Amino acid sequence: MKNFYTKLFATLLIIVFVGVLSGCGSGESNATTQNLKAYDSLDFSINIDPTWKIINESDFYSEIPQETVVAFTTPEAYNGFFINVNIVKEDLKQNVSSVDYGRANINLSAQNLTDYQKLQEVQMDLGGESALLHIFQARLNPSEKLIKFVQIYATKGNYGYIVSGGMLPDTPKQIRDLVGATVTSFRLK
Repeated sequence: MKNFYTKLFATLLIIVFVGVLSGCGSGESNATTQNLKAYDSLDFSINIDPTWKIINESDFYSEIPQETVVAFTTPEAYNGFFINVNIVKEDLKQNVSSVDYGRANINLSAQNLTDYQKLQEVQMDLGGESALLHIFQARLNPSEKLIKFVQIYATKGNYGYIVSGGMLPDTPKQIRDLVGATVTSFRLK
């Protein structure tokens, strides 16, 4: 339960951090999913819009939990919200399948988020491994805006990864598709 709240807190802080870091704007991304560029780390790769900002651990406020590895955000806000994708890596203390890890996180989301509504849950192939794609809407707390999330859960060894895209529910389809393409491009090495 503590890890779930840590991940929620990380997501909320990233959203706030991105807003403060980037200032206010109202633009949309013009990139299409064909224009995505690879972002590589030692543990994973993910394809991102080259116009998006990359926020590394060294740029995080001290309040952002250490489980957050990296965040990507649109250069401008859409209706006051910075669309983002972030990656959390947590120590699981034991091996668990990506599907089991995903189901546990989905259950925690349903129990702990305000106005939670599951929109879709799909088992998918993530580079030869089964993983869960979870699309839902929720508020991180009652005073926050309703956010649409696209998440993938993956495990490798004793580590669990949550790749989470966040946007407003009325985000234009082109940007929703871009967030979905970014999240689903995640691959463990």
